[in-house]
Amino acid sequence: MRTVRVFIISAAMLACTVVGIAQTSEPTPLPMPARPIPVAADTAKEEAEMAANIKELQELKALNDDILKQQQATLDQLDELQKAADQLRIFSKRG
Repeated sequence: MRTVRVFIISAAMLACTVVGIAQTSEPTPLPMPARPIPVAADTAKEEAEMAANIKELQELKALNDDILKQQQATLDQLDELQKAADQLRIFSKRG
């Protein structure tokens, strides 16, 4: 009976050791397929598309800047109107 207990405990310790070692070992990296070299025509096409995208983004940025300027001018006008309304409110209380 005692030998069976020792055997079971030893087997459990061995199993725990194997699982612990398996968890700490680094996994094998997966092989990556070789990346094909782009053809010159594809590269030229990609560069043309990139240039067109950059130009479009620059135009959008210019439009956004104009919109931001208009919004800032509107905010400034609203601030002035608010100040004028506050002054009218103060003067109306006095008079």
